Amino acid sequence: MSQPVQTSNSEDRAVAEPAVPRIAPQRHIELVPIAPEALPQHVGAEGRPHVAVQPWWRRHGLFLGLFVLPVFAALLYFGLIASDIYTSEAKFLVRASARSVAGSLSAMMPGDSMSRAADETYAVSEYMLSRDAAAELAKTAGLRDVMDRSEADMFNRYPSWFGKENEEQFYRAYRRMVDVVPDGGTGISTLVVRAYRADDAQAVAKALIAAGEKFVNKLNLRSNEDAVKFSESMVKETQLRLSDVEARLAAYRNSQLVVDPEKESTQSLAILGKMTTEISRLEATLSQQMAMAPDSPAITPLRERIAAYRTEMQKQQKNVVGGADSIASKLQGYELLILERDLAGRALAVATASLESARQEAQSQRIYLQEVTEPNLPDQALQPKRLLAIFVVAFLSLCVYWIARSFIANTLDHQA
Repeated sequence: MSQPVQTSNSEDRAVAEPAVPRIAPQRHIELVPIAPEALPQHVGAEGRPHVAVQPWWRRHGLFLGLFVLPVFAALLYFGLIASDIYTSEAKFLVRASARSVAGSLSAMMPGDSMSRAADETYAVSEYMLSRDAAAELAKTAGLRDVMDRSEADMFNRYPSWFGKENEEQFYRAYRRMVDVVPDGGTGISTLVVRAYRADDAQAVAKALIAAGEKFVNKLNLRSNEDAVKFSESMVKETQLRLSDVEARLAAYRNSQLVVDPEKESTQSLAILGKMTTEISRLEATLSQQMAMAPDSPAITPLRERIAAYRTEMQKQQKNVVGGADSIASKLQGYELLILERDLAGRALAVATASLESARQEAQSQRIYLQEVTEPNLPDQALQPKRLLAIFVVAFLSLCVYWIARSFIANTLDHQA
C-alpha cells in the first residue's frame, strides 16, 4: 500500500486562508481624563460632588442683549406704542411778472408775461421751514394743539414726556412735521405735512400755503416800496441837478452880459452876410462908374460907403470871433451849459416816467404763489412702516450680535 502524502500545517493554512492586505497604521486620539479637582464642583444633597453648570441667561446673555432685547423693544414700540402718522401733500409754484424784471421797456409792450421765479421759490421754501412759519401756524392753525393730540405717542408728541416745553423743542417737532422739496427743473415745490389725524394734516398744509401767500405778499409790498422809493430818489436827484444847471446858466448869462449867444451869433452872421452882399454890389457899381466915367463925382461917395461897410464888417467879425469878449468865446461855455441842461431835463423825464410806472406796478402783484395741487385729505396712515422697521431692527441686531460674538471668540483664542 502506498503511504499518504504528509503536508505541513503552514501549507494547509496557506491554502485554506486567503491573503489579508496589510492596513497602514492610523493615528488615534487619546482622551486624557481631567482630574476631578480641576472642575468646578458642588456637593449635592447626597454628599457627592458634581460639576457646576452656568444658568442659561448667562450662557446666552450676549444673544439676549444684542438681539432679543432690541427686537422685543422694536416689537413693543412699533406694535403697541408708535402712533399712526397721516401725510398730506400739496404742490405750488412761485411765478413772477416779466415786467418786474424787464422794467419800463416791457411796460410799453401789451400784456404781462409770467416767468418762474427761482430765487423767490427758494425764499418761500425756506420761509415755510422757518421759525417764523411755525410761530404763524401756532397762531392761525393751533399748531401746538395739533402736536399734542391724544393719538400721539409719548415719544413724538410735543411736549413729550421726556422733553422740555420750550421754543427749541417746539421748532424741532415742527421740522419733523413739515418738509418742503423744491424742484429746480420744473420750479414746482412739494409741501409735505405729517400729523396724527388726517384732517389735521390737511388743515396745517392749507394754513402753511396761506402763510406762504402772505409771505409772498410781503415780498411784493417790500419790492414795490423799494421800487417807488428808488424812483422818487432818482426824480429828486435829477430835479436838483436840473436846478443846479439852471442856476449856473443864469449866473453865466449875468456874468457875460448875454441872454442867448447863439441867437446873437446868428444875428451877427446875418448882418455880416448882408454887409458882404452890399459891399459886393457897391464894388460892382464903382467898377462900372470908373469904366464909364472915371471923373464922375459919384465915385468918391461909393468909395467912402465901401470903406464904411468894411470898417463895420471888421467890427462885426471881431465881435463874433474876436478875443475873450467875442460871441464865439461866450458861445462855448453857453452851449456846454445848454447841453447839460438838456441832459438833466431828459433824465428828469425818464425818472418821472419810471416813478409813474413804479406807482402803477405797486398797485398790482408782481410775484404770485400758484397752487398746482391742493392739500389732500389722507385716508390711510403711511407712517410708520411697522413691519419694515421691525425687520430692519432685527437684521441690524443680528449683524451686531454676530460681530460681537466673533470678536469675543477671537479674543479668547488669542488669550489661550
